[in-house]
Amino acid sequence: MSSRNLGESTPKGPRSTLRRVVETLVIVGIVVGMDVLLVYALFPYGSASEVVWSEYAAAADQDIDTVIVGSSTGQRCIDPNVLDSELGTSTFSLATPAQPIENTCVAVSEAISGHGVGRVIMGVDYETMSLDPWDKGAVTYVQAKAAHEPLPKAIGDYAGLLARPGFPSTTKFLEVLFPWTLAHVKGGFRSIADNVRMRLDGTTAIEAAKVRDPAWTYVGKGYGNYDYQLDTSKAKEAMSPTKHGIASFTDENMATLQKIIDLCRENNVQLVVVATPRPAFNVLCYGERYPEQMTRVRDAVESAGAVFLDANLLKASRYAPSAEDFADGEHLNATGAAGFSATLADYLGRLDAGEDVSGLSYSYDDWPDYLASIDYISAVTLDGSVEDGVATLEATPYTGTKVQVEYKFCLCDAEGNVTGTLRGWSRDATVTYAVPAAAEGGGVAVRVDARQVGSDEDFERYCVWSPSQ
Repeated sequence: MSSRNLGESTPKGPRSTLRRVVETLVIVGIVVGMDVLLVYALFPYGSASEVVWSEYAAAADQDIDTVIVGSSTGQRCIDPNVLDSELGTSTFSLATPAQPIENTCVAVSEAISGHGVGRVIMGVDYETMSLDPWDKGAVTYVQAKAAHEPLPKAIGDYAGLLARPGFPSTTKFLEVLFPWTLAHVKGGFRSIADNVRMRLDGTTAIEAAKVRDPAWTYVGKGYGNYDYQLDTSKAKEAMSPTKHGIASFTDENMATLQKIIDLCRENNVQLVVVATPRPAFNVLCYGERYPEQMTRVRDAVESAGAVFLDANLLKASRYAPSAEDFADGEHLNATGAAGFSATLADYLGRLDAGEDVSGLSYSYDDWPDYLASIDYISAVTLDGSVEDGVATLEATPYTGTKVQVEYKFCLCDAEGNVTGTLRGWSRDATVTYAVPAAAEGGGVAVRVDARQVGSDEDFERYCVWSPSQ
């Protein structure tokens, strides 16, 4: 009899390699399956990227000779339908909100390989070149594109995303593997149920997008827009530097731009880089940094024989948008986009005809000429501080260098109704007043009206400041 006690168990040998492999595969399969289900349930159905790529896939057999690429400024400022009606072209917009410039390069490559396009119109703005890529925009774009491609091509898209600088880091890598952690439906179980229902019942990406955002209207060819109108009294909030600051263009973004330039040149594709329209105040607020940095883009583009147009510098005889043409500080609304697209079509038509278009706009090299050309008040802002119960306020006008401005300061109640005049019309942009004790929490506001000296208008622009700001 063995000396081992009868109650003792016999030690188990090590698990076989095959068993360990099988167990690992089972665990991986469970995780992947749960991830797929969570993506299906939680990842928002009907994003702008999904609309674009589903429509692009549906147009696989159609002739497309021109594409629009870029972020939301390109998406909402250039209507491909207007271009086609004016030029007789066949255009599709692959521009999407928050599209990182790396994804713009992906879109250009896809349009060249898939449709052999002859022209690429790339919408840019200051932030296109100054901001680091937004993870959500990058992942959502690739996710939507891959959903409408054969598996090998989709795997290639994801591999390209993971190979980008910064994505191999743990957090970003997990965002790619589990995109529902980065973008997910909000509103509780009801919203999740609606998201699943739309995926199951055949709701198209366009229909789902309208459910998600009823104010958005899809027009066609990848393009949709809004009818919002800019409120210039809130210009400070609408300025891009308020949200993003003013940074120099990054070397990484400039290198990707060069990659796009080279890609188009190597494939004999005309590249047209367009700095999309903004209200004048959202150009002036950058000061000299705007021409300093944008010159870098212009020089990179034009040195390769491509076309660069800053629509903000077009002369008023060619293009003069009003505040009503803008949805906010960075985007045109549907009416404004139609107007600008007609202007852009005329510009491209002149280019195609071999005309010299250099005289249609001002140059960064002659920045003072552009500043002098702004003969109106684009916006006025009011900044202030309170110390020992006394508020000191200063108005800042955003206008051309030849415009003289006068101001009127009034008191307002919490609803914005004028209750009294602090000071009548004067060229003095500053004012002080004793803040009533009960109002120090924000109950009493100050409104500044601005107009050009000599004008008999009630005001041209205004804004409101409260002690709580």
